[in-house]
Amino acid sequence: MNFFDAHLDMAMNAIDYERDQSLPVSALRQREQGGVKDDRGTATVSIHELKQGGCGVVLSTVIARSKPWVSAGRAIARDNIDWPDPSMAYAAAMGQLAYYRLLEGRGHLRLITSAEQLHQHTADWNANPENTPLGLILTMEGADPITEPDQLYHWHAAGLRTLMLAHFGKSHYAHGTPHPKPDNAYDIDGPLTDMGRAILPMMHQIGMPLDLTHTADRSFAEAADLFPGRIYSSHTACRAICNIPRNHSDAQIKTLLDRGGVIGLPLYNRFLSISYADNPTKGAVTYATVADHVDHICQLAGNAKHVGIGSDADGGFGREHMPAELDTHRDIYHLGQTLTSRGYSEADIAGIMKDNWLRFFGQTLG
Repeated sequence: MNFFDAHLDMAMNAIDYERDQSLPVSALRQREQGGVKDDRGTATVSIHELKQGGCGVVLSTVIARSKPWVSAGRAIARDNIDWPDPSMAYAAAMGQLAYYRLLEGRGHLRLITSAEQLHQHTADWNANPENTPLGLILTMEGADPITEPDQLYHWHAAGLRTLMLAHFGKSHYAHGTPHPKPDNAYDIDGPLTDMGRAILPMMHQIGMPLDLTHTADRSFAEAADLFPGRIYSSHTACRAICNIPRNHSDAQIKTLLDRGGVIGLPLYNRFLSISYADNPTKGAVTYATVADHVDHICQLAGNAKHVGIGSDADGGFGREHMPAELDTHRDIYHLGQTLTSRGYSEADIAGIMKDNWLRFFGQTLG
């Protein structure tokens, strides 16, 4: 195994964008050769592509937001993930889980729900990667599909192993980071909700780690203070380098480090470089910029044991908005060459590319 990706939206891509994740990326691009009509861009991810790049384990999402204030009469795009009621968000997310289960039944995926399964999967992959399915740990990006806090146990029984309290904007559980197209009434910083405060002890009871990606500053601080379990961030870059609310401040990074967390870096240029908005061209951001974020976290930590990759590839953007060296997901592995040029050891690079995540989830999956 060469690589562990801590954030993908594979079911969303299949259901909302009609991207069959069992096909090669070349086939997905052939189907879309006339160009796409929205922001999702050119595909980079499929199970075939992941395996060809040596990516043996991913965290992949179920994602649906509940926004009671949205107008029922609005124009609704197929890729819209906002629902006026949590029950609808629940149904949408369960549909995404059903897709993963279908792929599992066909031998493409292996849903991993325990540390023992993760260790066995890693051994199987290293012994025979060609004939080992892709390992998938199920995460939830924004907790709105959990209609009430105690429904967490139902989701856990279904295979969910980690979650974020919010996505973009306010959720029923927390305030999330501002949406790229903000709704000024709800895309604001704020605390946890009562539901958010209620679900945290339930998560700790069943040994579920908390992903603090997408959590607005006040909600981040309150959640970190109230939650006694393990915390991490699956796909967030450094605010010190790219000063946007979506990224973590140094104080937030230090909170994660102090609690033994790992921070996965996204490969979305808008999160990596503040200047990208003014020059959104393919060559404007390179792996050197990613390495700057790696360096920053390592300097704060004093070692390379707390940073990994959470690419967010095809998470509503495509290859056009990813670093210059990346054409498909398999090219992420070549980030190691840039890190070598920065003086990172082979052991440190292996940690950043896979081992830090394998250690973290080996400790937290139970």
